[in-house]
Amino acid sequence: MLVAAVAIGLTVSAAFGGPARADGNSVEVSNASTEAVAPVFDPARGEQDEVSSKNGDVVAKYWTAERMARATPVETSEITTAAEREFQKLQPKEVGPERTVEASLPVTPVERPDAVVGVTNWSHVNGKVFFRNATDGSDYVCSASAVNSGSRSMVATAGHCVHGGPGQTWHQNWVFIPGYHNGVRPHGTFQARTFRTMSDWVDHGNTPRGLNSDVAFVATFANEFGRRVVDAVGGHGLITGGVEYEFYADWFAYPMNRSGGEVMWACWGNTAKGVYESYGFIGIAGCDFGGGASGGPYLKDYSNNSGLGKIKTVNSWSLQDDHSRSNGPFLRAAVWDMYVAADGD
Repeated sequence: MLVAAVAIGLTVSAAFGGPARADGNSVEVSNASTEAVAPVFDPARGEQDEVSSKNGDVVAKYWTAERMARATPVETSEITTAAEREFQKLQPKEVGPERTVEASLPVTPVERPDAVVGVTNWSHVNGKVFFRNATDGSDYVCSASAVNSGSRSMVATAGHCVHGGPGQTWHQNWVFIPGYHNGVRPHGTFQARTFRTMSDWVDHGNTPRGLNSDVAFVATFANEFGRRVVDAVGGHGLITGGVEYEFYADWFAYPMNRSGGEVMWACWGNTAKGVYESYGFIGIAGCDFGGGASGGPYLKDYSNNSGLGKIKTVNSWSLQDDHSRSNGPFLRAAVWDMYVAADGD
């Protein structure tokens, strides 16, 4: 069984037919993305609605302190442990032009506490996600981060943190809480308005092909104070395209095996390329972050001063009960197209 882990990535271009195999051939991949209005479940009526400003109170009342405390990490389904022996460095191929979004400071500076050597700024651009799985009716948690865009309302996370994959549907009552800490919401709550993830995640789920597309962007409503998320806390930049799998990364997430998922954790170090059934992933070793870390960003060029970096990938998977290495999809060029589309949803 696989569980959420962490990773970071760059993109592969549609013009080159998708990720490169070790033998130089191409793997199957779709560059399409799928969008939906974020649904809301009203427990009082036992019914689902499309999200709107009219049912925002339903979501706000749904996430009580008790319900948030009971939420558990989302897990991916069992596949195979073959990935354990396939993690290896391969010569990256040219996969299209690199594209970059610069980071953005918040409108009002955010005070952030000091921490340990390595990362001294626990940036509130990162935060925790809560949602209800429409298939099993249970509540779950993930990690995420605000990403800069024209709308200043976007959040980046893992695909499995917005959609359950084949045979399932979009998650309900989805909220992002930047800087979440032991139940405290220092910047309020940002409810999802629309979701967008890669079609390969929706159609193939927890397979190598699905995990290769396990990334999502969420357009959010303003918080209860009327502020957009990037205005409130800032937004990381984004890098897609190019050939870079190996770089120095800072990863932020809420792993349940650390402080019960109630506190933001950080891990930093050099990434490496790994291959799972010919699909390339970016991985990092030694963090030991378990479930709940899904969707947390791996950042290049992270600044302790600003609390900002550039997202190269998001946490996707690791082997169950073995968090020694975590992995995320290499964000191919189609992820740029999805980002642009999501900002216009």
